[in-house]
Amino acid sequence: MTVEKLFSEEAKIKIAEAVRKAETQTSGEIVPLVVNASDHYTYVHFVGAVIGQILFVGIGLLIFSDWDLPILLALQTSGFIVGYFLTRRIPALKRFLLSPATAEAQVYDRALRAFYENELFRTRDRTGILIFVSLLEHRIQILADTGINARVPPGTWNDIVRILLKSITRGDLCQGLCEAIAGCAEILSRDFPHKPDDTDELPDQLRIEE
Repeated sequence: MTVEKLFSEEAKIKIAEAVRKAETQTSGEIVPLVVNASDHYTYVHFVGAVIGQILFVGIGLLIFSDWDLPILLALQTSGFIVGYFLTRRIPALKRFLLSPATAEAQVYDRALRAFYENELFRTRDRTGILIFVSLLEHRIQILADTGINARVPPGTWNDIVRILLKSITRGDLCQGLCEAIAGCAEILSRDFPHKPDDTDELPDQLRIEE
C-alpha cells in the first residue's frame, strides 16, 4: 500500500486538527511528514536476485538428476528474475535484506532534506520541528530547528519515536501521529509557550511524499 492510500481524507483532517490544537499550546511549528521510503535501494533488488539464483539452482539440484547448460541457465535466469521482482514488490523482504546502518543513514539524510525542502528553518524564533516517518524502513526522525535544540536536550524525543514505532506495528499510524504531535506540543510548551502575537507560519497539515 502506498503512503497516499494509507491515509483517508478523514485521517488527514484528524492529523491537521491535532497540529492546530498542539500549536495553541506552543510557539513551535509542528510538521508531520510521511514517505514510502527514504531511498530506492536499487542494490537490494540485485541482492534479492542473486539469492533467487542460488535458491533456484539449489532446488534444481534436488529435482534434476542430469544437468546440462540450458537447464542451469534457465534456473539462474528464472531465479534472478523472480528474486529481483519479489524484493522490489514485497517491502518486508526488502527491509529484511536492507542493512540497518544503511537504512538509518538514508532515513536521516532524507529527513534532513525534507526539513529544508519544507522550509522549517523559516520560523521567526527557529522553532520548527519535523516528525518524519519512513514506512519501508520502519524508522522515524524528529528534527528540530536551532531555537529548540538550544534549549531541549538530546534524547527528549525518544518517547515520541517509540509511540510512532508502536503505531506502525499495530497499523494505526494516524493515531500514532496524533499522539506524537500532542507529545511534541507538551514538551515544547515548557520552553516555548504560545505567545499572544504568534502567527501560523507553516501549514497545519500532514505532508505526504511517495
